[in-house]
Amino acid sequence: MTSPAEPERLRLLLGVCGSVSSLTVPHLLPWLGLKLGVTDVRVVLTTMARRFVTEESLRAVAACETFSGWDDLPPGRDSHVTMANWAEVIAVLPATANFLGKVANGIADDLLTSILLAASCPVILVPATSRAMWEKPAVRRNVARLRDDGYQVVEPGNGVAFATGEAEPGSLGDFRRPLVTAVAQALANRDRTSSEQGAESC
Repeated sequence: MTSPAEPERLRLLLGVCGSVSSLTVPHLLPWLGLKLGVTDVRVVLTTMARRFVTEESLRAVAACETFSGWDDLPPGRDSHVTMANWAEVIAVLPATANFLGKVANGIADDLLTSILLAASCPVILVPATSRAMWEKPAVRRNVARLRDDGYQVVEPGNGVAFATGEAEPGSLGDFRRPLVTAVAQALANRDRTSSEQGAESC
């Protein structure tokens, strides 16, 4: 008796911006595999994110590909467009106020922002800012525009500010439910596409 073919693994691109909250990412990667079954992961670090986590620390806890700039892409194979097309779900965690502002205004001046501008899959943005930054009118406008444009922006949670040691809003919000929903949506889209292709071939 032949065993059923293993289903194609969901492709998740995880963006990481420069915030102390990025230190949670090495713990997140095993959770993705154990709880969601997501093991086909590419991680894109911004330049500032590399001050907190390294490619080596991420590869030590998960079998993931890591990128931090254009020079990390294989010559002649990948670009920001092919990276965007590869992803079935994109999550940026943490997303800084600077990053939110660039994406909201269509600025693509590094690998991660260029990938988002070229992406058509579900995108989840998980901000991490101070309370003062999160409440700034400019940031609120950017978040409203991102939501209008179809991005899912997770509300920050309460935590202890690294700079002051005081409890305040602005830490990573609960991204688990939106991420689970996005993964389910991507799998449903995959099944629907396969069914439509099968019907066309009949």
